Amino acid sequence: MLIEHVPVPDPGEYGKPHDRFRMTAWCLPPTNAARRARELFRDQLTKLPLTTDVLDDLEIVISELVTNATRYAPGPYELRLLHDHDRPVRAEIADAGAGTALIDHLLHRPPPLPQHPDDLEPGGRGLRIVTELTHGRCGTQWTRLCGTGQLGTAVWFDLPTRTQQP
Repeated sequence: MLIEHVPVPDPGEYGKPHDRFRMTAWCLPPTNAARRARELFRDQLTKLPLTTDVLDDLEIVISELVTNATRYAPGPYELRLLHDHDRPVRAEIADAGAGTALIDHLLHRPPPLPQHPDDLEPGGRGLRIVTELTHGRCGTQWTRLCGTGQLGTAVWFDLPTRTQQP
């Protein structure tokens, strides 16, 4: 496990110290990255007041993102959780690939018409699932891998802030 602190500007009143997000990152083994990410993710999120259905949906999201990373991008691979006041608020899967623009396009493209499984365009089905299960609160960004410092891509999604599905 790697830990990195990411400063976040404080709107600042009267010299209050800056708040900080804390990032916890785990390197994922390429041979069983999806399984390991699900285990780590569930272990971290079972501490939150989320329903089993929400937890199951988020685990599907993690599986889809890690599977895509290991299939289409070079490693290493990382699972990251960003914490605000010790509460996980965002999850990321990072890799050493350069697919930020393509992934963002696939996450935010409109659904095909008509919506028949046979009529779906090839590729990106898993990312449609990610968009649907996160209610569109997902995206991509360039990042530096915590373990190696390499430039890469992080695909993120925000975690629900309440116990029922958003």
